[in-house]
Amino acid sequence: MYCLRFMNNNNSSQVVIIAHTPEPERLCASAASISTTKGTALEVYQQQQDLAKAQKLIKNVLRLGHATTIEHACFTIAFENVSAFVEQFMIEFRLASFTIKSRRYVDFSQMGYYQPEFRFREEVTEKHKQQINNLYNTHIKKLFSEYDYLVQNGVPREDARFLLPYCYRSNFYCTVNARELQHIIHVALEGRGRKYPEIKAIGVGLWEQAKKIAPGIFEFALEENGDDKEERLRKLLAEGSFPEGVLQKRELRQERKKETSSRSFCELLSYTENPEKLVAAAVLIKHTLCSSETAQEILEEKQALGDRLLELACEDQRKRELEQVCFTFRINNLTLAGLTHLARHRLQSLNVPSFTEFGLSREYVLPDSIVEKPDLLTRYLETWQEHQKLFSGFEKAGIIKEDLVYLYLSGNLVDVVTTMNGRELFHFFRLRTCTRAQWEIRALAVEMLKQLRKIAPALFKRFGPSCYVWDKCPEGKLSCGQKDEVVRRYTEAEELDPEKGKE
Repeated sequence: MYCLRFMNNNNSSQVVIIAHTPEPERLCASAASISTTKGTALEVYQQQQDLAKAQKLIKNVLRLGHATTIEHACFTIAFENVSAFVEQFMIEFRLASFTIKSRRYVDFSQMGYYQPEFRFREEVTEKHKQQINNLYNTHIKKLFSEYDYLVQNGVPREDARFLLPYCYRSNFYCTVNARELQHIIHVALEGRGRKYPEIKAIGVGLWEQAKKIAPGIFEFALEENGDDKEERLRKLLAEGSFPEGVLQKRELRQERKKETSSRSFCELLSYTENPEKLVAAAVLIKHTLCSSETAQEILEEKQALGDRLLELACEDQRKRELEQVCFTFRINNLTLAGLTHLARHRLQSLNVPSFTEFGLSREYVLPDSIVEKPDLLTRYLETWQEHQKLFSGFEKAGIIKEDLVYLYLSGNLVDVVTTMNGRELFHFFRLRTCTRAQWEIRALAVEMLKQLRKIAPALFKRFGPSCYVWDKCPEGKLSCGQKDEVVRRYTEAEELDPEKGKE
């Protein structure tokens, strides 16, 4: 078994393919030949006994661009003690399944961290490099110490983690099919990941392992299209193509100290026109095959029927009609920790700013659990100020942007844009408006739902936590025990408040 190892901070990182589909090339070759070969699915599979021929077939099919045939092979990867930056890089891949060690429940004070080999824009002496490394190690240890101090003084781990730097070690599992693994390797080696040595090393390690398991699939030519959008955008802005005044406003916004609180807020940027009518019409058309005009006429004449159709769409196990409507939000002042919660939802189009450009931000979260304790608040603010001073010093020292990402803290704020369809929103609200959800993502979910109820009340009055939409709590012994109160709040729209029922 091939292991990718990093030796830093007296701890090693490993990225290992720990499981995969048995005989992946035989399976993919069968898929590649079934459409043009006589016989049943099982007969075609039984005929694929020659491994060399199977590998040759796969290479030919991939050369022609028919990559769907390799989606039948799956791989599970263990990421052990990699940096949190690697975790964020990975979870942005949509066609994958992730299970991650929770920072809400696990104490990270002794988890350790990754130390990059800092690169500089200009040549520097070895003595200067050593000074930078010493500063880095001293400061990172201080951040872990402050995290531990907050936890020991009654601050929940989910709030103390806002002081954890993005170099802290993360552990998670990832399962992908062969096509998505090819894409991940390409992005790590030739795309946006190539500028980060840790990411590129992971790409090399995964490719080495994958080729040993299935050379016919993974001895491939890398994708032709590059991933240089950030560089092209930077040049475009430098050429002055931006409208006059916009960049200045952006700089002022970055320098201005925003007043932040324990809530995240969002803007509904765009949504499908007349979402309620479209969902109701989709139900009607699906089950009657009536014309679109007839469906609209029926819904205009019988509004009560439309409400019942929305009820059917929301209660059905296959909520396909809800997928016909989409909603785009800009989410403001989301912590990097909160971004992890949001990114875990696979069926969305999430637009995250470039991490190298994100370093411009100096804004951070002030959780209530710390604000309400003056001594801890003073210590928390001093830690942030000290961190920002060190970050600025590292910038001035000429460290390249790609290496500064390890100094972002989990409490740094970022703005993102996401688009979800109605079905994913139903799932999102069921989990994230629950009183057991982390307070930041719950506040965001409640705010999103409040806005949606204003534009489509007949539809979104049926969205909310599990106990509200299912009339039962799936949390078992971990239930908040406030089902009746929660149901009442979500029944009465004006009562929606993320602070109510907060743990």
